Amino acid sequence: MPSADPTPGGISQTTPHPPLPPPSTFDILPPLHALLSRLLLPAASGPTTASPLPASSPHPTNAATTPLSPKDLSTASSAVKIRIQKARVAVQRLPDINRSVQDQEREIRELEEEVSRLKGVLAALGENAREAASSPPNRLGGN
Repeated sequence: MPSADPTPGGISQTTPHPPLPPPSTFDILPPLHALLSRLLLPAASGPTTASPLPASSPHPTNAATTPLSPKDLSTASSAVKIRIQKARVAVQRLPDINRSVQDQEREIRELEEEVSRLKGVLAALGENAREAASSPPNRLGGN
């Protein structure tokens, strides 16, 4: 739940949260797809020397065309596992991650009520502005 600092007039301001992690933190599908593709490639004739994907290579190029033996899967999948672990840590650092659904629904209802109240205030201001625009101007000088 974002912390709110009530200000005069009943308007609350939320404190800024830390920035979101970059989208690449959660981009595990391309390396996973490359890994599974290598696993499904037919083995070439003769012994293969399938090299596992390097951990520093997020998107393999030449290694993606090398068949992968099931016995090498554990080593080759380590880069994907590390990415998943980093994504989990990033999610755990997000604000309010431990809030329950009920807390979030309660906050949504409160915010919807606030939006309705503010729409009413805006409507009243608009009506006052229309009335002021349609009424004749006051002449103080009497000329």
